Amino acid sequence: MWRNLLNRVVVPLLFVVAAVVVSIGGLRYSAVYNESVAALHESESCMISPYDDMFRRVGADYDVDWLLLSAIARAESEFRFDAISKAGAVGLMQIMPVTARSMGYEREQLFDAEVSAVIAAQLLHENNNMLRLASDLDSAEHLCFILACYNAGYSRVADARRLARYHGENGNSWSVVAKYLALMSDKEYYEHEVVRSGEFVGSEETIAYVSKVIHIYKVYKTMVLQFEHR
Repeated sequence: MWRNLLNRVVVPLLFVVAAVVVSIGGLRYSAVYNESVAALHESESCMISPYDDMFRRVGADYDVDWLLLSAIARAESEFRFDAISKAGAVGLMQIMPVTARSMGYEREQLFDAEVSAVIAAQLLHENNNMLRLASDLDSAEHLCFILACYNAGYSRVADARRLARYHGENGNSWSVVAKYLALMSDKEYYEHEVVRSGEFVGSEETIAYVSKVIHIYKVYKTMVLQFEHR
């Protein structure tokens, strides 16, 4: 009964919540868009944030779009290099200290905006390589997986993809994988033999995060395009 309830009610509800978050966020970010466009028309160079040049440089080093790095920074910290979350994530790109240590950095280094951006770019690049998504996968779908890994961790997304494939569904479909991320709060799923990381209760946050960053990313791409053709 509970499994049917999850499939028919709870999982669709998560997508509704994500849509509402994006809708509300859209009002907020439309103001950001208008302010930023005004700044663009007054400047000689594109100014998404004070970190534009740094994001361009880091993005080029790790083959990551600098506008995506900018969108993540906006969503994560609102471009604050000194931000600290309730969960303990630190800096511009909100990196967890344990993640930083695994990559050879100390917590205090995370307050350096460029160090934070480098770690974020490394994570995006490495997660992309580990995912091994289908080569013909739509770029928008591809981005959903990359952002989900950034928020929830590669292992959670990998678990959801394995569950999808076990149940005969498409592990390269974000909507399918998002459904299994939500189901991983159910004991029947998180104790399944293909799941390696145990229970996951953060699916609602991850689904909303993916939508939020994609929204900001699209806004920034539109801004730059308009600036280049002014």
